[in-house]
Amino acid sequence: MSMKRYRYIFRGLVQGVGFRPFIYNLAKDLGLVGFVKNIGEGVLAEFQGELKSTAAIDEYIEKKLPRNAKIETIEKYEIEPNFNEDDFYILDSSKGKISTIVPYDLGLCEECKREFYDKGHRHFMNPFISCINCGPRYTIIESLPYDRDRTSMKEFEFCCDCKKEYYTPDNRRFNAQSTTCPVCGPRLFLYSFVEKKHIDGSNLELLDRVCYEIEKGKIIAIKGIGGFHLVVDPYNKESVERLFRSKNREGKPLALVCKDIETVKKYCDVSEAEEEIFNSPRCPIILFERKTDHFLHVNAGLHTLGIMRAYTPILDYILTKTNRDLLIATSANLSGIPMIIDEDEALEKLCDIADFVLYHNRKIVRRCDDSVGFVLKDKFVLIRSGRGFAPITFKLKEKAVDKNILALGGHEKTTIALKKEDEVILSQYLGDLDTKEYIDFYEGSLIDLISLYDFDFDYIACDYHKDYYTTSLAQKIAKDQNKEVVFVQHHLAHIYSCMLEKNLQSCIGFAFDGTGLGLDGKIWGSEGFVIDGLEAKRVFHLQYYPLVGGQKAIKKPVRLAYYFSKIISPEFAESFFGGNEFLHQIFKTAQTFNYPLTSSMGRLFDIVGVLLGCGEKNSFEAQIPMLLETIADRNENGFYIFLMNFKHEIEINIVDILQQIIHDIKRNVDRRIISAKFHNTVAKIVVEVAKVLRENYNKDIVVLSGGVFQNKLLLSKTVSLLEEEGFKVFFNTVFPINDGGISAGQVYYTLQLLKNC
Repeated sequence: MSMKRYRYIFRGLVQGVGFRPFIYNLAKDLGLVGFVKNIGEGVLAEFQGELKSTAAIDEYIEKKLPRNAKIETIEKYEIEPNFNEDDFYILDSSKGKISTIVPYDLGLCEECKREFYDKGHRHFMNPFISCINCGPRYTIIESLPYDRDRTSMKEFEFCCDCKKEYYTPDNRRFNAQSTTCPVCGPRLFLYSFVEKKHIDGSNLELLDRVCYEIEKGKIIAIKGIGGFHLVVDPYNKESVERLFRSKNREGKPLALVCKDIETVKKYCDVSEAEEEIFNSPRCPIILFERKTDHFLHVNAGLHTLGIMRAYTPILDYILTKTNRDLLIATSANLSGIPMIIDEDEALEKLCDIADFVLYHNRKIVRRCDDSVGFVLKDKFVLIRSGRGFAPITFKLKEKAVDKNILALGGHEKTTIALKKEDEVILSQYLGDLDTKEYIDFYEGSLIDLISLYDFDFDYIACDYHKDYYTTSLAQKIAKDQNKEVVFVQHHLAHIYSCMLEKNLQSCIGFAFDGTGLGLDGKIWGSEGFVIDGLEAKRVFHLQYYPLVGGQKAIKKPVRLAYYFSKIISPEFAESFFGGNEFLHQIFKTAQTFNYPLTSSMGRLFDIVGVLLGCGEKNSFEAQIPMLLETIADRNENGFYIFLMNFKHEIEINIVDILQQIIHDIKRNVDRRIISAKFHNTVAKIVVEVAKVLRENYNKDIVVLSGGVFQNKLLLSKTVSLLEEEGFKVFFNTVFPINDGGISAGQVYYTLQLLKNC
């Protein structure tokens, strides 16, 4: 058999997941010489030996690929043998062209967890224990390729034992860049706001002090992987109330953390798909359907509990030591300010919230909130993309246009998307751009992404709304760099984000949300489209109605509820709202003042929620619609009658629906039944409109996107009813279903535009 040499270039998620050690062991097992190294676009390997073909190499890769690795493409070809090699080596990385998938942060693995609690192991009680299968990645990377000297771990020089682990091929920490131990790695610090001083002690002593203080009801700020958490005992209602007051959260649900899925099953219904995602290295906050009334003071009385697995050794230890099955672990931030990632800022700004700050001296390179989502039909629907998911790298399923695109997203739940070669990269959640602090975070993240990916773009895409900060920024960048701006209507971007995921060119699309500027200058929010590539025709919306109170109606939808009640049944309005003079004056004003017109589905949910006693104001975003979903009777299948008005587009008058709801309220129908009938009605509207459009346009693919479809009950009902009618239904399962996916949709539209040029 003759000596042959093959060169492989692996692209995909192949850095930060133990891929080079895997290739090294492959070569050793097969008796091959050569080398492997990280390069900007992935991993380069050369194998040499007495080989007939690459079959043995390929089979080994297929069977033994590291658990967190994902190969997108393999480029391989035969080259001339090198007879000067007598071994296989891991070489230093070379930068070159950057096109690799940046690894996301990985939750604590079972092997490291066992070692952490093993008194005989050298990593016993190592609060920063990690290996090739777990630990920080995206939040410590400064530049690519992914090597220790390009991460914030470069500050910590290996001790002899860590160095030995790092260079031992059969060790789980072989070439693991985050490898560290208590001797050579980061250390913990504990500051007491109560005592106004740092507490002396070893890592373990400080952790034990934290556990003791949590048991006493104290609030602890803890520096994690992507930022600080505020950790509180959920069983101590006084501490929880103090946390709400201090953070000025006004009852917004708090995330919980636990050790295992068995704990979740005590309080919530858990499907196989939910269990799989919960136990995965991504460790997102999953919105589980609760089955008990525990923790209503934590979750604002909603039907869900947001729970994540303890993804760091510190969180796992605190749960164990305090003997609590659950702890609150919510982002440490003040209203309008991004999550804190720096200890100096934590010590300055958290003095009125936390009693203690536990931090470490490993720098967080980039802020990354916990990811949040729910499971529907065994698919994970992202609400917020952060730790464990970001950056999302999506490989285009068809040959891409040879132009790079930068997309800046919308105004709320912002993300940034890059289309580079044949991939779309979505940033982590960057927040609502209502404050200088969030704008600074957004701008810094934009600079960071462009630098990290060595990204140069040809086109810049943004929202159609000229008053959005992102739109003005896009125009400024385009002017400064002589680039072309592409404006994308908000609701079309929702649909396009899902079409990008599913590789669709044509569909019927429904985008339901709270607000977005329409092409006619009105506020859209219940939009149906027929889409063929670049051509999109608006074919459905709720009949326009006045947004009584303007922007204030979003926070205080009681204004809208009173307005429609007064129109439909004046005596009901007076009885239900108690003759409120302020509301009466707003109604009188609405008779003469031209409030902006809207077709918002989100505001309709607000109105119905107010009428069913779910509150008069949204203390946090979508509070009333979330409570409306909570109270709905899952066994009710009835719905309200609606008429489709065929004008230029199909329209439905919300007064017809509200009239029937008020009639039911007058008859003392259980509000759980009314809520369910309303949800069923919205789902039924989608189905009936889709049936008309199928008949008229010969299309049977339906796409659902937008923030209103974060309502799991509505999304589930709508999908089921559509499928019963023979439609193929798609919703977002890669990019966030809300405004977090807008930037991805902007990329898709720009791609379609360029394809048609």
